[in-house]
Amino acid sequence: MTTRQLAASVGVTQAAVMDAERAEARGDITLSTLRRYAEALDCELTYALVPRRPLQDVVEQRADRIAREEVARVRHTMELEEQGTGDDQRERAVATLRRQILDGRPSRLWR
Repeated sequence: MTTRQLAASVGVTQAAVMDAERAEARGDITLSTLRRYAEALDCELTYALVPRRPLQDVVEQRADRIAREEVARVRHTMELEEQGTGDDQRERAVATLRRQILDGRPSRLWR
Protein backbone atom coordinates (compact mmCIF):
# COMPACT_ATOMS: atom_id res chain seq x y z
CA MET A 1 0.00 0.00 0.00
CA THR A 2 1.37 3.39 -0.94
CA THR A 3 1.36 6.35 1.42
CA ARG A 4 -1.27 7.93 -0.82
CA GLN A 5 -3.51 4.84 -0.51
CA LEU A 6 -3.01 4.68 3.25
CA ALA A 7 -3.78 8.38 3.57
CA ALA A 8 -7.05 7.86 1.71
CA SER A 9 -7.96 4.90 3.96
CA VAL A 10 -7.24 6.85 7.14
CA GLY A 11 -8.74 10.09 5.85
CA VAL A 12 -5.59 12.18 6.17
CA THR A 13 -3.11 13.73 3.78
CA GLN A 14 -0.13 11.89 2.38
CA ALA A 15 2.08 14.30 4.37
CA ALA A 16 0.28 13.22 7.57
CA VAL A 17 1.10 9.58 6.81
CA MET A 18 4.74 10.48 6.31
CA ASP A 19 4.71 12.49 9.57
CA ALA A 20 3.24 9.47 11.37
CA GLU A 21 5.97 7.23 9.94
CA ARG A 22 8.65 9.62 11.20
CA ALA A 23 6.96 9.84 14.62
CA GLU A 24 6.86 6.07 14.82
CA ALA A 25 10.57 5.84 13.92
CA ARG A 26 11.38 8.35 16.70
CA GLY A 27 9.24 6.39 19.15
CA ASP A 28 6.82 9.21 19.90
CA ILE A 29 3.75 8.27 17.87
CA THR A 30 0.54 8.32 19.92
CA LEU A 31 -1.58 5.26 20.57
CA SER A 32 -4.61 6.97 19.08
CA THR A 33 -2.72 7.54 15.82
CA LEU A 34 -1.52 3.95 15.76
CA ARG A 35 -5.07 2.80 16.43
CA ARG A 36 -6.40 4.80 13.45
CA TYR A 37 -3.75 3.41 11.13
CA ALA A 38 -4.29 -0.15 12.40
CA GLU A 39 -8.01 0.19 11.73
CA ALA A 40 -7.35 1.45 8.19
CA LEU A 41 -5.09 -1.56 7.59
CA ASP A 42 -7.68 -3.95 9.08
CA CYS A 43 -5.27 -4.75 11.89
CA GLU A 44 -5.66 -4.99 15.63
CA LEU A 45 -3.37 -2.80 17.72
CA THR A 46 -1.85 -4.68 20.65
CA TYR A 47 -0.05 -2.72 23.34
CA ALA A 48 1.77 -4.76 25.98
CA LEU A 49 4.45 -4.51 28.63
CA VAL A 50 6.43 -7.74 28.60
CA PRO A 51 8.76 -8.54 31.51
CA ARG A 52 12.35 -9.22 30.51
CA ARG A 53 12.55 -11.96 33.13
CA PRO A 54 9.94 -14.18 34.77
CA LEU A 55 7.93 -12.09 37.24
CA GLN A 56 8.60 -14.57 40.06
CA ASP A 57 12.36 -13.99 39.61
CA VAL A 58 11.84 -10.21 39.77
CA VAL A 59 9.77 -10.50 42.96
CA GLU A 60 12.24 -12.84 44.66
CA GLN A 61 15.19 -10.63 43.73
CA ARG A 62 13.42 -7.54 45.12
CA ALA A 63 12.58 -9.38 48.35
CA ASP A 64 16.20 -10.53 48.69
CA ARG A 65 17.55 -7.01 48.14
CA ILE A 66 15.17 -5.49 50.68
CA ALA A 67 15.96 -8.21 53.23
CA ARG A 68 19.72 -7.75 52.77
CA GLU A 69 19.43 -3.96 53.15
CA GLU A 70 17.38 -4.27 56.34
CA VAL A 71 19.65 -6.93 57.85
CA ALA A 72 22.73 -4.86 56.95
CA ARG A 73 21.33 -1.81 58.78
CA VAL A 74 20.63 -3.85 61.88
CA ARG A 75 23.98 -5.63 61.67
CA HIS A 76 25.82 -2.31 61.38
CA THR A 77 24.10 -1.01 64.51
CA MET A 78 24.87 -4.21 66.38
CA GLU A 79 28.54 -4.01 65.36
CA LEU A 80 28.72 -0.45 66.66
CA GLU A 81 27.48 -1.83 69.98
CA GLU A 82 30.02 -4.69 69.76
CA GLN A 83 27.23 -7.24 69.27
CA GLY A 84 28.17 -8.36 65.77
CA THR A 85 27.04 -11.69 64.36
CA GLY A 86 28.62 -14.18 61.98
CA ASP A 87 27.92 -14.64 58.28
CA ASP A 88 25.84 -17.78 58.86
CA GLN A 89 23.56 -15.95 61.27
CA ARG A 90 23.27 -13.04 58.82
CA GLU A 91 22.26 -15.37 55.97
CA ARG A 92 19.64 -17.05 58.19
CA ALA A 93 18.25 -13.63 59.11
CA VAL A 94 18.15 -12.63 55.43
CA ALA A 95 16.35 -15.87 54.49
CA THR A 96 13.79 -15.42 57.28
CA LEU A 97 13.12 -11.80 56.40
CA ARG A 98 12.97 -12.56 52.67
CA ARG A 99 10.30 -15.22 53.37
CA GLN A 100 8.32 -12.73 55.51
CA ILE A 101 8.48 -10.15 52.72
CA LEU A 102 7.33 -12.67 50.10
CA ASP A 103 4.49 -13.87 52.34
CA GLY A 104 3.45 -10.34 53.29
CA ARG A 105 1.95 -7.42 51.42
CA PRO A 106 3.24 -7.29 47.83
CA SER A 107 3.29 -3.48 47.90
CA ARG A 108 6.26 -3.67 50.30
CA LEU A 109 8.39 -4.84 47.37
CA TRP A 110 7.98 -1.58 45.46
CA ARG A 111 8.58 1.13 48.07
